[in-house]
Amino acid sequence: MNETTTAKKEKTYVNYLSEKKRNKAIYAMLPYYENVIILGDSLAESILDYRLLRKKNVIAKRGRCVDMIEGDIQRAICMAPEMIILEYGKNDILHFRDNFTSFITLYRKHIHTLKEELPETTLYVNSLIPMGQCQLERIGGLEVFKTCNSLLQLMCEKEGIGFIDNSALIEWKDELFEFDGIHPKYPFYPKWLYHMADITGLLKRNFII
Repeated sequence: MNETTTAKKEKTYVNYLSEKKRNKAIYAMLPYYENVIILGDSLAESILDYRLLRKKNVIAKRGRCVDMIEGDIQRAICMAPEMIILEYGKNDILHFRDNFTSFITLYRKHIHTLKEELPETTLYVNSLIPMGQCQLERIGGLEVFKTCNSLLQLMCEKEGIGFIDNSALIEWKDELFEFDGIHPKYPFYPKWLYHMADITGLLKRNFII
């Protein structure tokens, strides 16, 4: 057997293991998110990319900011889930720069819409997720990150909705992220789903990941 053939077989086996791992995650988490929708940007979209939840559970698109999600909000309203978990801010932190007041004002507007249209639906908002060091410098440093998360948490408290703190969910190490320094590598996403399920009360005590 030549080196090329061996390399191909090794690559195929690695892909097989990766696919097997992802399929296992699907069946592990689906029951808890059966009547839940996650709204977000490319971080939430990665949940679909890795096949961790089904399309009906995630309404997300790369590059989404809170000033461009009215269509996504309306889709979620039409589906009338028991719970909606929102995840925005990764793009907004650059899009709005230092004008976080506009970011929070628009975010709150969408929350009001959801509360009015879906009064029986439970709402949760994700904090920002840590990022690589280069990206952290790009947004203005750790203080900017903390300020944005504090404003998100305060918004949730004022609106009487749940807040999911992700600040300690992954270390600030470049090797844990893709080349862009924004998107965590695969192992983060099952952990994130577990964390969200735990904080929101979706998780059952006998669940093991």
